[in-house]
Amino acid sequence: MADNKKSEPKAPAEKKKPTSATLLAAAAQLEEQETGKKKNTALLRVGAFVLWALAAVAMYLPPIGELNLPFGAVRMLFMNCVTECVVDIVVAGVLVVLAAQLWKKANHIHPTKSHSPVVQFLWNQLGVIMAGVIFAPLAIILIRNSEKIDEKTKKIVAAVLAVVFIGASAASADYHPVTQDAVNEVLQEAEENGWTSEDLVYFTKYGYKYHYYEDCQALKNSNTVASGALEEVAQGHHTDPCSFCVTRAAKEAAEKGEALPGTVEEAVEEAVEGAVEALDPAA
Repeated sequence: MADNKKSEPKAPAEKKKPTSATLLAAAAQLEEQETGKKKNTALLRVGAFVLWALAAVAMYLPPIGELNLPFGAVRMLFMNCVTECVVDIVVAGVLVVLAAQLWKKANHIHPTKSHSPVVQFLWNQLGVIMAGVIFAPLAIILIRNSEKIDEKTKKIVAAVLAVVFIGASAASADYHPVTQDAVNEVLQEAEENGWTSEDLVYFTKYGYKYHYYEDCQALKNSNTVASGALEEVAQGHHTDPCSFCVTRAAKEAAEKGEALPGTVEEAVEEAVEGAVEALDPAA
């Protein structure tokens, strides 16, 4: 017997809120649109590849003439220089992590414009991929030449390699990847609501104040800084502007001879009114 019940219309999917990384990328691109100056992420990407190249040198530098440089973990391994080999692996790990931070910073300003999930994943997680490219060959060498390497040396190098590779990969991963599609959605919403880059404020998860400046002194010791549009942030429990940020904005506006941004001006007026009421409750 056929089911004559009409299928109920599906409720519209709830719009996914943008991550703080996406909002920061949108703020950076909004600022570019307003100032006409594009942020140079090419230097960050070039710096990342330079550091990855140096990490490869630390791992696989061959002998250069009569020079016996203490770089090249593989060469040090077969020369039975365990300390030098371990140091080279650790140095390579540090360089890999630093390179990944530069790459992620560039991605969080100008993410890939590709719509392909595969390309987006490869682009955003290039730091992890490069960690594998740089460290995997040494692991293969250890396995294929296990009989030629002293047992104690092999165990020490293998243990250090495993720890450094896991640590470098974890630190190189982008846990909050940004896509241009997500940024475009925020930019479109910003255009519809008339937001500017100054309307994106910063806040902490458990605080109740919002901040105009990411480098505000009140945020220095916080590891949970996020960002969002002022109109949305103020609807939550972040209802008050940071006094440090208000003072700083007012000072900068006075030095430049500019009018205060509307939100800052309102905050200053409220602070003055509050001070007057505290001195004279009858006012």
